[in-house]
Amino acid sequence: MNAHATSLKSARTKPYHHGDLRHEILSAARELLEETGIAALSLRAVAKKVGVSHAAPYRHFKDKESLLAGIAAIGFDELSAQMSAAVALYPGDPIAQIKEAGHRYFKLVMYSPQSVQLMFGNILPCDDTYPDLVESGDLAFDGLKNLIEEGQSRGDLKAGDVELMALTFWSCIHGFSLLVTGGHVQAAVPAPTDNRVLTEAITSLILAGMQTPE
Repeated sequence: MNAHATSLKSARTKPYHHGDLRHEILSAARELLEETGIAALSLRAVAKKVGVSHAAPYRHFKDKESLLAGIAAIGFDELSAQMSAAVALYPGDPIAQIKEAGHRYFKLVMYSPQSVQLMFGNILPCDDTYPDLVESGDLAFDGLKNLIEEGQSRGDLKAGDVELMALTFWSCIHGFSLLVTGGHVQAAVPAPTDNRVLTEAITSLILAGMQTPE
């Protein structure tokens, strides 16, 4: 058998991929999503970036929508992890934890705007089509509710509907983050302002309506 034939045989018998292919596909897809946007993302492009055959991603994702659902779930998992990090950074201080969580949410929107659009932009079905996505989204929102419940239990935050309070806080930070990424805040606040300072000021205003009087 000559060298060329040996090479062909090796290529035919070589496994299509080693390692955690699903994880690598999602990681590559998320990078491509931020680079090219949702419309341009494809399973073929992801396969090329990972270095596998065009058919390989279909072992884990039946179509583009299921791939997008996987990316969105990762975004929610990251959001949950950031809230856990905020808790660890300020143990026993729910107010500081919530402020830090707000800043970390802002950073997620700033550095992964396409992922955030995918997570909240009515692009994916809002039902139980993708159970993992629903679970990840619920856990992320539960993380914020847990921070508020802890603040209430310590007497730092007023008693009230936890879900409504969490929704209010989330809506304000999300809206502010989108205004910044869209360039609208710079127009409204012409003086150079550090985004962290702005984020903390906004979270403080929101929390002022939730905190118990001193």
